[in-house]
Amino acid sequence: MPTKILIGVCATLITCAGWAHDARIKWGVSGGMNHYQEHNLMQLQGPEVGLHAQLSQWSAWPDARLEADVLLGKQTYTSNGSGSMRNVTNLETRWRAMVPAFQTTAPDTGWSAGLAVHTLWNDLRGTSSFNGVTYGGYERIAMQLWLPLRWVSGEAWEVEGGWLLYGRHSSMLSQVNTRYQDIHNTQRRGQYAQASMQFALGGGDTLKPFVRYTYLADSNTVTMNGKKWLEPESHRWQVGAVWEFSGP
Repeated sequence: MPTKILIGVCATLITCAGWAHDARIKWGVSGGMNHYQEHNLMQLQGPEVGLHAQLSQWSAWPDARLEADVLLGKQTYTSNGSGSMRNVTNLETRWRAMVPAFQTTAPDTGWSAGLAVHTLWNDLRGTSSFNGVTYGGYERIAMQLWLPLRWVSGEAWEVEGGWLLYGRHSSMLSQVNTRYQDIHNTQRRGQYAQASMQFALGGGDTLKPFVRYTYLADSNTVTMNGKKWLEPESHRWQVGAVWEFSGP
């Protein structure tokens, strides 16, 4: 499943780039670390690699900037009550449409805002053990709609923040026990912040180190088998660097 999803996403990026043939296209590849935590419950951490695309100066929408990020990670799961698991696949995608928010006289400087869609697929299928008890895992799937706001200071650095408008998180508990139903929770509160700097490498290439923090509050509760279930508050840190280069 992860291979099919990844191939599909990459094919979408390449197809869009070919469709908007008169636009300016920048590609990027990245490497970094991802640390996700649900306080006093569990954490996931490990390396991730990314593919990034930015499309601008498109004649059909000249003021807009369309962006996509695809991040694939292999993480280690640890929990206070269910043991640990290695090589957990984490696939994250982000899709943004940004437009200038205020007019500025300086080039490549100023505010922009837009809409963003984020998806997450986390494969916790398998087993872990703790104190002689074996626990089964399951897939976690999320889709979120965000309102991003970005400040760019020339070609030196940029800061971006986002506010969650709506999120839907699915826990596929039926994969653990046929008596369980899959749980679908709604998330309404969350924020993220990202800061990056830009260093010229020559030939039009750039290196952009970044740090990103994402917070999601407790979701709503759903009743299943007489018990209330929710997706708990979470904190995610991502640190890495993107190597950007222009397309043909």
